[in-house]
Amino acid sequence: MNDLPKVRSVEAAKAPLSLNVTWDDGTRSRVDLTGLVHSSRHFKVFADDAVAFQRVKPVAYGSGIGWANGLDYSAATLRTLAEQQRPLSGKHLVDFEARHGLNTAETAAMLDVAERTVRSYREARALPEPIAITLRAFDDDPAVFAAHYRPIARGRRGRPRKIAAE
Repeated sequence: MNDLPKVRSVEAAKAPLSLNVTWDDGTRSRVDLTGLVHSSRHFKVFADDAVAFQRVKPVAYGSGIGWANGLDYSAATLRTLAEQQRPLSGKHLVDFEARHGLNTAETAAMLDVAERTVRSYREARALPEPIAITLRAFDDDPAVFAAHYRPIARGRRGRPRKIAAE
């Protein structure tokens, strides 16, 4: 079974240094390569040559993308960029908490935010990017999760019980 992603088509997006990618499974992604272009000595040529950047196409039967200047990039790494850039919603936070059995106080402590902020994040259409990055890191590596998780016991909800007089 081949789990490696394949690129069906790719084109330069209207946003600078971004690509519109159609994957072999029919899904689509917008991938911003700004970070790659400005951090790689090889890809830095595209910072000053937008026309060269636009000459992109799938290569090696979709296992990557390539440009006329000979640079190429693997589909697997491109998919990683696309997944890392995809916004996460409050539902993702709710699912994350359920997967890890976290209460509000534990989530707040792990994200270094107030509990009321966690409650508002649960309703958000898009989580702040640093929160999304953190949730992905916790999910991707159990050691990272374990390094930051500290259990916080919560009392039962409801009215306090009356203590019987002695």
